[in-house]
Amino acid sequence: MDDRKSSETLRKNITVTVKFFDKSKGFGFVSPEDGSHDAFLHASVLTDTSYQELFERRDDVVGVRLTVDLEKGPKGPAVSAVYEPEEAMEQAAVEEFAPEVEGVVTVFVPEHKYGMVAPEGGGEDIFIHTNMLERSEVDLDGFEVGTHVKCVVRMGLKGPIADSLEVI
Repeated sequence: MDDRKSSETLRKNITVTVKFFDKSKGFGFVSPEDGSHDAFLHASVLTDTSYQELFERRDDVVGVRLTVDLEKGPKGPAVSAVYEPEEAMEQAAVEEFAPEVEGVVTVFVPEHKYGMVAPEGGGEDIFIHTNMLERSEVDLDGFEVGTHVKCVVRMGLKGPIADSLEVI
């Protein structure tokens, strides 16, 4: 989240559907399933969730369902937190993946802010994002295809994603 003043929580753990989202402006609106007023969705609440990648990579996220908390914003309801997808999908993914995976960078496109790592033991390639590399304090000047790395992996909406990365 950000450092703004805490607002009044309106509702917790409700299902909403993305009605509109402008990726270039970093905001949109969601419609609660219960029919209550639409709520403002700022890209900052997606940070460090599996939805961040989805919202950054897809041009159209209208219709995506989220579980969120709503707060009273300056101009009406606003999303204050986004919950990860239900445990069933995540649990199956966790059982298939080791939490730490060694591999080699096979794709790295810094101007598009992403790359891929091929696990040494085989399996599905792991998505890496430059925001994660910056959080992991990776020197991007020497980071390139062929770099040997160790990743902490979680399952995202479209496959494995590196939560952190270390060059080895």
